[in-house]
Amino acid sequence: MLRGAVKEIEQWLQDIRRDFHMYPELRFQEKRTAAKVAEYLEGFGLEVKTGVGGTGVVGLYRGNQPEGRTFALRADMDALPIQEENELPFSSRHPGVMHACGHDAHMAMVLGVARLLSESAELRERLKGKVKLIFQPGEEGGHGARQMISAGAMENPRVDVIVAAHVAPLLPVGTVGIYLREACASADSFEVRIVGKGAHAAYPHLSLDPVPAGAQIISGLQTLVSRNTDPGEGLVLSVTQVRAGTATNVIPDEMYLAGTIRALSPEIRQWALQRLEQVVQGVCQAHSLGAEISWGDGYPPMTNHQEVSSFIARVAAEMVGQERVRYRRPKFGSEDFGYFLSCAPGAGFDLGCANEEKGIRQMLHTCRFDLDEDVLGLGVELYLRLLEKYFADPSAACSA
Repeated sequence: MLRGAVKEIEQWLQDIRRDFHMYPELRFQEKRTAAKVAEYLEGFGLEVKTGVGGTGVVGLYRGNQPEGRTFALRADMDALPIQEENELPFSSRHPGVMHACGHDAHMAMVLGVARLLSESAELRERLKGKVKLIFQPGEEGGHGARQMISAGAMENPRVDVIVAAHVAPLLPVGTVGIYLREACASADSFEVRIVGKGAHAAYPHLSLDPVPAGAQIISGLQTLVSRNTDPGEGLVLSVTQVRAGTATNVIPDEMYLAGTIRALSPEIRQWALQRLEQVVQGVCQAHSLGAEISWGDGYPPMTNHQEVSSFIARVAAEMVGQERVRYRRPKFGSEDFGYFLSCAPGAGFDLGCANEEKGIRQMLHTCRFDLDEDVLGLGVELYLRLLEKYFADPSAACSA
């Protein structure tokens, strides 16, 4: 029943995905996008809240027993500051802005779920609870999930389980990627200003040279990963910017370093942040230099709840076959869906969107990213199957 119903709306799914793709909007500027989402949800008869955490939208579907549990689906809405180079009829109409991370597809899938829920009396009878559809702004560096949570998106009614699909160009279309626990790393940016005393390069003894200290700091930070942590823990530390000096015969007053720390657990993340400060301050003190350290607004790790991940894997295997369910290693990119997972059990998972025969294989966050639109129907069907299985027996389908 589900597959046939999804097949009937495939063209509609493509149309709305392409509409979102043509008119991408950057984080917290998703005004047209949010208005379109709200218009669709209201047309399907859902309860709708707008302006949640900025430009966020929340739709609520009440099944046959609205006093029951609440299962949430998250779709992100924002695009990236990238000039699209695809030559497609529906390429971005907004110069310098592109849906290069598949958020247009994520919205189409969740709207497809909303449409089929509204059109099927049979689904309404079987879903003994509520379905909350969360359309999130500001995923690309804006902490939009955190803002939606602060605005009450996970309450009234309180969410019991939350899931989110993400298109994945490293997997072929028709496959489902599962992260049992660790899915994405934390992300913290740092800036270090080493303050010394400049001098003529011919008279180095009259200076407090920040450059040798900076070199020692860079080398020392690398050992935090290579010599101070278990290789299995999952930690990346990269110094990505180094600036100092204005001329070859001048020792500079200051040196600037910047970079990123990625970790798969909160404990390792906190340890790395503390150790970076110790290394910087220790080296600078040894060289009689000053040190100023500043941190960006970092992201936490995204850690799935294994019971929910296993539940998704079982349902996906029933739908596409066990051989098309791929268990994946954690990624060191970040994803703010982790904020939602700190509020309720849940999991994020991947939907393969590559198709070598069609030449669709470009990576996310690139100017030629595209996806096989067959992924849209697959995502809608998997979401609906998860809802059916969960509401049929929440404790058996998922012990969360």
